[in-house]
Amino acid sequence: MSVLSKPETKKGRVQRIVLDLLNEKHEHGEIPTNGRFVFYELEQRGIVRKSRQGESRRDRGVDLPREQAVTDALMWLRDRGVVPWEWLTDETRALHGYDRSTTVAEDLRAAVDVTEITPWAGEPPLILAESRSLAGVLRAIGEEFRCRIAATNGQAGGFLHTVLAPILRNGRPVLYLGDLDHQGAQIEENTRSVLERATGAYLNWQRIAITPEQVAARGIEPIQKTDARYRPALVHDAWEAEALTQRVVVALVRNALDEFLPEPLDVVRRREKAQRDEWKARLER
Repeated sequence: MSVLSKPETKKGRVQRIVLDLLNEKHEHGEIPTNGRFVFYELEQRGIVRKSRQGESRRDRGVDLPREQAVTDALMWLRDRGVVPWEWLTDETRALHGYDRSTTVAEDLRAAVDVTEITPWAGEPPLILAESRSLAGVLRAIGEEFRCRIAATNGQAGGFLHTVLAPILRNGRPVLYLGDLDHQGAQIEENTRSVLERATGAYLNWQRIAITPEQVAARGIEPIQKTDARYRPALVHDAWEAEALTQRVVVALVRNALDEFLPEPLDVVRRREKAQRDEWKARLER
């Protein structure tokens, strides 16, 4: 018996749509992902729609499943074992702490297999995202390139001064990803200006996504956002970075990092493996 709801029901249809996309992403190596990217990729295909406050022009008057239906389908599929829980990440929660071995020698031997060397001659770029969902799907590429990733999660102040400014004082580049809209522009401007004031330097800042050129090249439709900080409320067009799709965002960041690398990653990995093998042999003596 199928664990999915009946195909003729709305729940059943959405569950199958979401499952098809997750399987597609798995085939293309885009797992883990998160619910925000799943929704936006379906929204770009015209299968689902945002809530009324953030709907795109093409969605007006169209009866399509909304965000909550996608969220419910993702929970249903994982809760019933159709897809593994690990296929989706949750950037809003974390487990802190660590485990250690019973002896120093044992801990050293275990650490050799996970010890890494940097591929950078100087300071690696910082990948900085406006949203946690963007930062979440880029975590793997950050590990691959041995560089740091952070999400501002909108407007920030203390985090920029206490965490990011200290590591940017040495001149490392910033690769930024954020939404293309009125609020997104304000968030980026605030983030950059605060960091430049705190570091006392003009930052090597590159906006990777989403840009007007990317929107035009892909024909991405805007959504409507309402900024209630204004009186009357400001209604404006918006293009959210997740609309590019996870595959495109990862490729854009990878290409940008490749341009900064002093030598190919596979050369660094071979050197890293040789050093690991040497130290494992030493510790076994």
